[in-house]
Amino acid sequence: MNRTMLIRLGAALALASLPFQARPQPVAMPTMALDPPLSIDAALDLEYHSNIFRIADGPADTVARALLGLRFEREFSLQRISLNAFITPVKYFEQSSYDYLGYGVAATWDIEFGRPVFGQIALRFARDQTPFDVIGLAQNNLQDLRMARGLAGWRITQAWAVIGAIDTWASDNSLDSQKQADYTRNGLEAGVRYLPGGALELDMVWRRETANYPNRQVTDSVGNLLPAAVDNAYAQDTPLARVSYRPSDATRITGLAGYTRRRYENLPQRDFSGVTGGFDAEWPATAAFLLRGSILRSIEVVELTSANYIDVRSINIRPVWQMSGRTALEPLVGVAGRRYLGDPGFVVSGSPVRVDRLREAGLRLRYDLGRRTVAHLEYRYLSRNSNYPVNDFKDHWVGIGVRASF
Repeated sequence: MNRTMLIRLGAALALASLPFQARPQPVAMPTMALDPPLSIDAALDLEYHSNIFRIADGPADTVARALLGLRFEREFSLQRISLNAFITPVKYFEQSSYDYLGYGVAATWDIEFGRPVFGQIALRFARDQTPFDVIGLAQNNLQDLRMARGLAGWRITQAWAVIGAIDTWASDNSLDSQKQADYTRNGLEAGVRYLPGGALELDMVWRRETANYPNRQVTDSVGNLLPAAVDNAYAQDTPLARVSYRPSDATRITGLAGYTRRRYENLPQRDFSGVTGGFDAEWPATAAFLLRGSILRSIEVVELTSANYIDVRSINIRPVWQMSGRTALEPLVGVAGRRYLGDPGFVVSGSPVRVDRLREAGLRLRYDLGRRTVAHLEYRYLSRNSNYPVNDFKDHWVGIGVRASF
């Protein structure tokens, strides 16, 4: 997913990411209370894209994106409640049939019962337009994403706790052509948490995950019809570690690492075993220069037309140069490789596996207007080169925007 997808879904789902950014799951999300506890967020972005659909020889267009959000956080004794909601109307200046209204809601309840018992309940829901390069076609698909997660723990010592969690994720697509990518994914975790009371937080768990696809896949990621409909249901086991290390307010390392074994009910030639995970880090090289970077390997669903896993390996570097008290410069360089090892089309036909190479570079200038208001101007270049050239594209885009909190 691109940076715009991250902005639109991040507040509600905490699962969207840059196309090259790792998706770490820190042991504990930041718990700094809002001051005041109720906050209103507003933003307006204007973007010009040389290739709005991110396809070969796609048209240019200008897009306006607005955001209006509400956040609330309050502590009651040992409990903490966080709520947020937002809407994101989007207007295409030339391709007006693609206009849409996105929205999301999220709620989290952190629970404490005395000293030994703790837990968390989290709910998320969001609707957004699927990025065109994720579909691979110029189609207006609206995607609903839902998540519910519950975690419970028992402290056995001051530093160690036993934990367990259960979660469910679901995705539905508006277009009939994308219904083969609808899924329900259920997870179960058990393990231990280590909190020595300093900068380190560590979870070590065994995660069991199953996924069901109510609709069978009928085309591969290149668009060819499969000889028979394929069920993409799978079961997956992963011993993994989630870590958050913050030796100072400005330095942090967060991420996860595990060994994933996925087994498919259909076409077991697609089964996967290997190391997966990702790490994201920040380190202040000087008082004015912050180094940021991430590295990732995952087998997530990257494109809906595949409806199964793609082996993704990526790395990006995105430093911040604080030029003055109000002005900052943020370069970005990223590369990624995607191998469509889970696509049943290549298994059935024996044709070469699709391999994509993505490159992204950009520069953002950010200016603090004061009173919690920030303006920005940026340029981005994104390209994809594939051994199936029909999937190649280049997109140059320039954006300007302003964001404020009240």
